[in-house]
Amino acid sequence: MPSKQPSDDPSARRGLLARPLEALAFLLPLIVFYEVVSITRGQDRVIAFDLLRHFFELFGHVGMWAPGLGVIAILVATHIASGEKWSIKWGRVAWMYVEVVALATPLLVLNWTIQLTGAKSVAGGLIDGIGMGIGAGVYEELVFRLLLISFVVMLGVDLLRLSRTGVTAVAIALSSLAFAAHHHYPIGIEPFNPTAFAFRAVAGAYLAIIFWYRGYGSAAGCHAAYNVALAWLILYAD
Repeated sequence: MPSKQPSDDPSARRGLLARPLEALAFLLPLIVFYEVVSITRGQDRVIAFDLLRHFFELFGHVGMWAPGLGVIAILVATHIASGEKWSIKWGRVAWMYVEVVALATPLLVLNWTIQLTGAKSVAGGLIDGIGMGIGAGVYEELVFRLLLISFVVMLGVDLLRLSRTGVTAVAIALSSLAFAAHHHYPIGIEPFNPTAFAFRAVAGAYLAIIFWYRGYGSAAGCHAAYNVALAWLILYAD
């Protein structure tokens, strides 16, 4: 009796194929909130959002809405590829909001332990901080986890036929370092700080592991929950 290959079972797939339709239902309110805050309050866009917009501009003139529609298109496409039914388990979506808060807690504890919070500030009020925090969660996880990790795994495993375990470890390390680096000059606006860089690299690895085992929605939600909690702490903890 022939054995079934794990990669043929959609429910066993890792990373970007993990519950894409539930991830879309979970993330759509966050995407809409970020867009509304950015437009109505004239807020600066997160770096990852601008990177995505510039990428889309390579294929022609696009509006500011392109990255948000890109998230939707990717999740719909991965749902189609998964072969799963077009149904949403709303209990699972609701549970994701609880899950991401719990997953964000270790990052907050680590931030507090090394006292990075005091070195940051939030431009504008709480709404601006929440908007930027959510946007960073959605679009940074899209760029550095879903796209970058998936690309490295596809290149290393599917094309070069290398060990999945080794390629995955390299992909996680690469995405974590790239995530940390993009906050600093010349891509980001912050001067290089070794403590901040190391924290973000560790946080990036943690988010990459969440992405690999729980999917893009959980990683983006965890990142957004951490940013929102941090903004609130910076503004009101004292």
